[in-house]
Amino acid sequence: MTVSGGGVEVTGLRETVRNLERYGAETSDLKTAFRTIGNIVVHEAQSRAPKLSGALAAGIRPSNTKNKSVIRVGSARIPYAGVQNYGWPRRNIKASNFMEGAAAAKRNQVIEALSHELDAIASRLGL
Repeated sequence: MTVSGGGVEVTGLRETVRNLERYGAETSDLKTAFRTIGNIVVHEAQSRAPKLSGALAAGIRPSNTKNKSVIRVGSARIPYAGVQNYGWPRRNIKASNFMEGAAAAKRNQVIEALSHELDAIASRLGL
C-alpha cells in the first residue's frame, strides 16, 4: 500500500477485483463497495471544508468505479474549490488541504472498510 497526494493506493487491488469478477462478482457489487469507502472520506472532507455558504462542502462527492473511488470537489458552480484546497499565494489565500487531511484522517477506516467489503463479496460468492 502506498500513500500519495492525499490518496491511498492498495497494491494488488486490481488483481483482487479481477479475481472476484472471475468468480462471479458483479460490477454493481464492486461499485457499491467503493461507494461505501468513498463516502467515509466524503463525510470527513465535508466537515473539514472551509465554510462560508456551505456550497463547497456540498460539492464534495465520490466518483466510483469497480476498482477505485475518487473523491471530487468543485464544478462550474464551485470553481474556487481548488484554490481553497491548494491555496493561491499571489492572492494571499492559504492552502487548507482539507481534501488531503480528510484522506489521511480516514486512511485506516478506509482500509478496514475495503477489507470488510471485499470479504463480504467473497463470502457471497462462497470463496
